[in-house]
Amino acid sequence: MKKRLVALLAGLLTVLSMGFGLAQFSDVPAGHWAKEAVEALAAKGIVIGFPDGTFRGNETLTRYQAALIIYRLLQQIEEELKAKGTSPTMEAMSPEDLEALKNAIQELAAELAALGVRVSALEDSAATKDDIARLEALIEELRAQPMPEVEPGMDQAALQDLLDRVEAASIAADTALAQAQQLAEQLEALAQDVEGVKGDLAALATQVEANAQAIQALNELAVLLNQDVLSLQDRVTALEKALAERGEGPAINLDELASKEDVAAVQEFAAALRSDLVSLSEKVSKLESQVAELSKVQYSIKGSLTATYGFVTFAGNNDNNFDIDRLFATPFSTGVFGSPALSLDQQVASNVILPDVASRQLTGGSLTLDFGVKNNAPAATGVAVSEATVQIVADAIASGALTPNLRLNTATLRGTVDGQPFSVVYHWRASSFQFNDYLFVNRSDSRREHRQGVVATFQGTKLPLSPEVTVVLGTSSATGTGADPGDIFGANGYFGIRAAFKPLEGLTLALNYALADTEPLTATPPANPDRSALGVDGTLKLGDFSVKGLFVTSRPATGIYFRDYFDPNRSDWVYYVQLDGKLGPLSLKANYHAVDPDYANGVAGMSADHLQYYGGVKGRQNPAPYKANEEGLGVELGLPLGPVELGGYLNSYGAYPYKSGPITTEAGASAKVALFSGFSLKAAYDAEWTGASYVDLANQTSASITGTLSHDGAAKDALVKDLNLTLEGKYNNLHTSNPYFGLAVYGDYKLALGPLSLDKILFRYHEPNFNTQGDETLKGGLQASVKLDDLPLKPSLIGEVAARQTGGTEELKWSVGLSLGEFLFPGSKLEARYGEYRASKVENILVGKTNKAFDPSDDRLYSDSGTDSGSVAGFNVTWSYYDFRADYGEYITSRGDHARTFRVTYTVKF
Repeated sequence: MKKRLVALLAGLLTVLSMGFGLAQFSDVPAGHWAKEAVEALAAKGIVIGFPDGTFRGNETLTRYQAALIIYRLLQQIEEELKAKGTSPTMEAMSPEDLEALKNAIQELAAELAALGVRVSALEDSAATKDDIARLEALIEELRAQPMPEVEPGMDQAALQDLLDRVEAASIAADTALAQAQQLAEQLEALAQDVEGVKGDLAALATQVEANAQAIQALNELAVLLNQDVLSLQDRVTALEKALAERGEGPAINLDELASKEDVAAVQEFAAALRSDLVSLSEKVSKLESQVAELSKVQYSIKGSLTATYGFVTFAGNNDNNFDIDRLFATPFSTGVFGSPALSLDQQVASNVILPDVASRQLTGGSLTLDFGVKNNAPAATGVAVSEATVQIVADAIASGALTPNLRLNTATLRGTVDGQPFSVVYHWRASSFQFNDYLFVNRSDSRREHRQGVVATFQGTKLPLSPEVTVVLGTSSATGTGADPGDIFGANGYFGIRAAFKPLEGLTLALNYALADTEPLTATPPANPDRSALGVDGTLKLGDFSVKGLFVTSRPATGIYFRDYFDPNRSDWVYYVQLDGKLGPLSLKANYHAVDPDYANGVAGMSADHLQYYGGVKGRQNPAPYKANEEGLGVELGLPLGPVELGGYLNSYGAYPYKSGPITTEAGASAKVALFSGFSLKAAYDAEWTGASYVDLANQTSASITGTLSHDGAAKDALVKDLNLTLEGKYNNLHTSNPYFGLAVYGDYKLALGPLSLDKILFRYHEPNFNTQGDETLKGGLQASVKLDDLPLKPSLIGEVAARQTGGTEELKWSVGLSLGEFLFPGSKLEARYGEYRASKVENILVGKTNKAFDPSDDRLYSDSGTDSGSVAGFNVTWSYYDFRADYGEYITSRGDHARTFRVTYTVKF
């Protein structure tokens, strides 16, 4: 609106400037494009400038100034009308200008009315009713007085000068108030930042609080000052209006209204207020700088204190190790009872790792402290540390000894070198790293092997070829018997370095070197390493195709020459090439691979992830790509055609290194079609043969056709939600004289009925061969729970049962449990479990195999068919109160083995 008023006033300038004298302003130079207009308005009295003789044409026009200009303009027009009956000013204006002026005045009136409401609210909150009453009485008294003659020197110009001073004071007060509010907002934002900075900022927070109080006081003074200025302005405006209405008459006593000294005092106070605000602004800026500097580095500390008392007692006729996790989930790990009756090889084959007798000791205590430093603004050049963490652990009463064992558990250092990231990570027990698929795969199997060492990495993002270097160094000790061929580290040191480069877009190449010593690396003189290895691997991406390759050569290092690494008769080789890509909708995977038998269980690759990685290729997470002692090739195809997915595969391999001998070939084709309501249908043909060549079909050993109808309970359009169902028929030995048909039906379902939750209902029927009798499997299971949180003690019941029968082999497990969410008092919880596992004609009732009790796709609960029979039973009671926990359990086998466990532990976190 201000711009519109300025445009209208400029349009009126030509008419108003006719016949008037010109006034001079010191800051309107000669030749200025608006000089004539400014001086014409000043000569007319519409604009009179500031007391120092300046016009200040570059300053913002306030609402008060706009109102004053319009008011004077209207007075000019009214005087012309009174004197001549018509207004030459109005006649000289076009109808469009008059209409625009009218609209502008109406908008200004509306804004002034809104401003009046705000001023009234401000007056109500800042002034008392008595003050308002006295002001109204004074105004009425002035109106009732006769109009005295105007005293000499107090003419219209003097009033205008007084009004200008009031306006200037009002502007100063508005500016001071706005600055005070802005500084208050800055201080509030700073207070939030300061709240996050602990310790060193306590003194600064106190100073900020004191400054905030000073700002608040100044805000209150500025509001009072603004109210006084507004009151003065209203009184002068009323006086102007009274003079205009009365004309000549008795003089008015201006001393009762306001004098120049009053206005000067207000201006002086406003100047002092502005000076204080400037001083506070400087202090705030200084505090901001200090807070930013302290915020660059943040420190942290946390920790926990744990104390445990416990023991395991064991007694038995045969001192047999047995697996209590077959009963239910316990707070004690698998196989804590008895001596390790199985060799390490047997444990690996059975997929179970059993600790030694020393693990029966449960008593101990530990203090863990984590320290951290983080630099939020590291330097862009040189070596800059951005983060460092250290964890210190102190163990007491470990293995029955009272002597504390203080150690550095983990340490991490991260930063940049000229903006290129690096990291150094130390771990006392589980240093984790992997070079490639068959070298230094040391990531997860910490139960078998403990690695104390350092892993350092550097990414040269600004260097040629963008190298990424990894260096590992440490010592390793296995938990096995030491006689196992997989126990390659014993108690020794290891070292490795890997450097990956990117010579071309989409191409990555890596060089590897690794060794393991029978003695620590600090031994003098250094011992010859048990193993050393060289390796190269890389990937290449070209559009929709990618190629991955690997070559590792490893051998015992005693008396070797460098050339021996490249002699397959003296070193252990593994290599493969994989191709993965798409040709339109067709997907293609192909490989050629060769793996020396010494890479079984990670021996030749100096790797420790035996169970997680080398224990088998199929059915495991992140498995080794190919089996040991195998050389061959494979191809896999996939082609989606709308709702139909076609697939095929071919694998042919022989024993490594293949020179002559039998070749096993596997081939198959499949088609899968999505039906309706979560159903799908799949048909597959699979064949296998062994012969002297890849296509020796005459020696086919097996062939089968499989049809599978499935229902996915998680599908959006599932017929029955949460129902998974599979119907599979398989016709085997197609090309033999004894073909047979097998059938499997299995599935699971879950259902909630109020407080009752049927977490899993499973069933399985499997008949592998209808031509024979007694080999069919019937399997069923149920897991259920009932939560009664509305009852006293908040009880809940849990139970499960699973059973299977395959011919003469039987397995049964069941357990029940009661949990009290509030036992005796709030925060106290009690849980009791009892379970039993019994079997007949299985491989082993005590240990071995994976838990398949509630897997509907597997015939077993825990064991395959065999000749062993017996049972394991036991109970466990757990009471907890926040971070305090007590466990007690007793377990027994049908062979007379008996174990008792007790443990009390308390943890405090801070």
